[in-house]
Amino acid sequence: MERIARFRRAGYGGNVSDALWRCGITDTVLSEAFRPLRQHMLLVGRALPVKLHSLADQGLTPEEAAAQKAAWETKGGHPQKQMMRTVDQRPDGTVLCFDTGRDTQPAHFGEMSCQLAYAHGCRGMLLAGNCRDTEYVLRMPDFPVFSFGTRPNAFGGWTITDVNRPIYLPGHLTHYVRVTAQDFIFADNDGVQLIPGPYVDEVLLQVEDTFAKENAQREQIASGMPIDEVYREFGVL
Repeated sequence: MERIARFRRAGYGGNVSDALWRCGITDTVLSEAFRPLRQHMLLVGRALPVKLHSLADQGLTPEEAAAQKAAWETKGGHPQKQMMRTVDQRPDGTVLCFDTGRDTQPAHFGEMSCQLAYAHGCRGMLLAGNCRDTEYVLRMPDFPVFSFGTRPNAFGGWTITDVNRPIYLPGHLTHYVRVTAQDFIFADNDGVQLIPGPYVDEVLLQVEDTFAKENAQREQIASGMPIDEVYREFGVL
């Protein structure tokens, strides 16, 4: 949570991207298809990858439904309950990250699920699919959501197939970006980026250093500093 607070104070898309580039990381920008539910949302936290699979046909026979329920119980209950337990077991600050296999027919997550996740330490969601109940999600005190869109219908269906295993989300500079449980997510108005787990602290220190320097530069430029002096002092902006 300390890292999250520091990223939220000093981080923004450009300086996070520049810090990653200085670390030699250039392929962790996610697709522009991810959009915040509203402007100025800031999503920061450690990823919890979740894999979904579509259920085009939900017409299970009673026998099939019973077998499915029995199989779930041997693993600890319904897959969504298993996911929520994982959220609860992790330190506060989780970001739920959903790989839907590009199925955009149904809504994949709604407000009640957001409330439950939030109550157990989740601090936002990255959804390669659709959210619903957004009128109420937006009333939550601080639960930023970046998704492909919104839809009202949950029918069409989906099921969780994996929790806490690597997933692949659509990328901007690469076809896919691999997301693991050690990685951090940073998203703001400029887009979504992944910070690989081993680099989180190094990136954070560089972000804070840039934040301090640019604040000082910003004040000097805004005060009317001559253009030649700006480029002499700061170089190319």
